[in-house]
Amino acid sequence: MKTKGFMLAEAIFSLFITMLVLLILQNLLLSVKKANLGENQHINEVAYAYVQLDQYLHDEDTKMVYPLVNEGKGRSATFVKVNKDKSEIEYKIEYYLPKRVIKVSKSDGGGYMPLIFNVQSAKFITRKDKIIIRINEYNKGESDLVFQLDEEPDEDRNVKRNKKENTGKRKRAV
Repeated sequence: MKTKGFMLAEAIFSLFITMLVLLILQNLLLSVKKANLGENQHINEVAYAYVQLDQYLHDEDTKMVYPLVNEGKGRSATFVKVNKDKSEIEYKIEYYLPKRVIKVSKSDGGGYMPLIFNVQSAKFITRKDKIIIRINEYNKGESDLVFQLDEEPDEDRNVKRNKKENTGKRKRAV
């Protein structure tokens, strides 16, 4: 007697093989997806740090932000954030070696906001209208973060220059 169909055992065996192949394909696709995410992790961390600080610099309460060119000297960068109510707050971006992190903090102390972790070295370049941070991460290469800012207002420069000149002179008794 010849049958023209599959036996029950053959049908179950073919379903088992089909399920096994689908399971292997699913795991293979997940592995490829994880490999791609790990490869782009570095770019995402740097991009996230840039977006985080840039949004803070240009939030809706900010009137202007300008760098202080002579403050950093390559080891840090200092900028002033002027709010719409004309209050000025001075911030410093620096590389904190013990924790290997680039952080932003108020110049007068207090807490800080970490930007990027696991940094091998960092160099800061301050121009009249921008701050450039050159970051060298462990096993991930070098990246540049460029923040475009406003130029320091002329009246602030003149006031600061006059204060420095006045504090440097000694008064003579007559």
